Amino acid sequence: MSLRKGIKVYHRDIQDIKDQISINSGVSSVKNTNAEIEYYNNAYLPNMDWRSLTDSEYRKISTADVDSKIFNTLGVGVIPEELQDLFKKLDLNECESLFDVPKKFQENETLTKQINELTNVFLDEKSLQRNYKFHRIARSLPDMQSTTFHHLGHNTFKYTGLHIDKSSFFTPHTAYKSGNRISINISKESRYLYFVNLTLRQIYGEVQKKYSEKITSDNIVEQFFNHYPGYPVLRLEIKPYQYYIAPTDNFIHDGTTLGNKDFDVTMVYVGIFDKY
Repeated sequence: MSLRKGIKVYHRDIQDIKDQISINSGVSSVKNTNAEIEYYNNAYLPNMDWRSLTDSEYRKISTADVDSKIFNTLGVGVIPEELQDLFKKLDLNECESLFDVPKKFQENETLTKQINELTNVFLDEKSLQRNYKFHRIARSLPDMQSTTFHHLGHNTFKYTGLHIDKSSFFTPHTAYKSGNRISINISKESRYLYFVNLTLRQIYGEVQKKYSEKITSDNIVEQFFNHYPGYPVLRLEIKPYQYYIAPTDNFIHDGTTLGNKDFDVTMVYVGIFDKY
C-alpha cells in the first residue's frame, strides 16, 4: 500500500522542513527480547530503513494552508527566542536524572514564573479560543525506540509502540472531534515523532476491507498494521525549541529518542490549537 494523502504537515518559519522528514517501508510486530524493555504483545514499531522523501511524496503530506483543520493537520514551528533564552537559563542539562527535572523548575521559582508567563502568551497565539491546559512535562530516556509506556505499578512499565492517544472516549468515526496538543522540545537534542499520515476514518475504511469483526478505537491500530504492515511510517525531526501541534487522538504515532545521549524533556499542553 503506497503513501496516500491524509494528515498534512504545515510548517511555520522552518526552512527546508522536508529535510526533517523521513519515510520507511512500514512496520514490524515487536518481539520482546530485552528483559528491561517490555512491549505489549500487540505492539508494532517502524522498520528502520529510513530514507528521504521524494518530491512527489512531500507534496502528498505538506500543506501551505494556515487555516487547515486541526483533525488532519500536523503543525511544526519554533518557539520565540525570548522563551528559548529562558529555558537555556534554566539549564535542564544539569539534571543528573529524570527525577531532577521537576525539582529544577521548583528551585528556580522566579525563572519558572517567567517561563510560564511567556509560554501562555505564545500559546494564546496558537489557540484562538484560548482553550487549552497544561498536561505534563514529559521525560524520556535517551536512545529509546519508543517513548510511550503505561505504568502498571510496582515499578513495572509496558511500552505501547505505535498507538493513538485516548484523551476521551471516541470511536474511529468521532475521533476527528477530539482536540489536539502541542509538544515543545526543551531538550538540547532533537527528538522524533513517528506517524502514519492517515486519519482514523481513513484507517477504518482500509481495515473494513479485510476485517469482518467490529472495529473500535481499541483494536484499530493492531488490525491496520496486521493487514497493512507495508504502509509507510513517517519520521519527523523536532529540533531543540521546535514544537509540533498534532491531533494525537486521530492518527497513529509514537515518539523516539534513538541515537540521543541526553534526557529528552518536552512540555505538553492539550486543548484546541488552531493556529499553527
